[in-house]
Amino acid sequence: MRGAGHRVAITGYGVVAPCGIGKENFWSGLLGPGFSGARSIEIAEWDPSPYFDSPKDARRSDRCEQFALAAAHEALTQSGSLPYDPARIGTIFGTGIGGLRTLEEQVIVRVEKGERRVSPFLVPMMMAKRCKLI
Repeated sequence: MRGAGHRVAITGYGVVAPCGIGKENFWSGLLGPGFSGARSIEIAEWDPSPYFDSPKDARRSDRCEQFALAAAHEALTQSGSLPYDPARIGTIFGTGIGGLRTLEEQVIVRVEKGERRVSPFLVPMMMAKRCKLI
């Protein structure tokens, strides 16, 4: 395996999850009362705008990407200023399916208003690989 035997340092991580945003809230949420997977869980008071260059960019992003940006921002903030070559720095991102919420919303638009009303941003917004580009 390429890179075997090389040392790795984890300098920061970010979490955006239904049981908490940020490492302290996430950990408290994990240790606190459980959440049922049988219902929809919303992250209260979510504002993605601080993580985007413009409000338009935030609107054109699925929540999956918004959460990924927030987690990446938290990880970079934790790591501080790194004295390393950016080409030697990497990230790991995980998601189950990506922008499923966008797909669901646009299916409803298609059924209720017709195919001409479906957003031209549907495919790029729902792709999980878009989060990896962060």
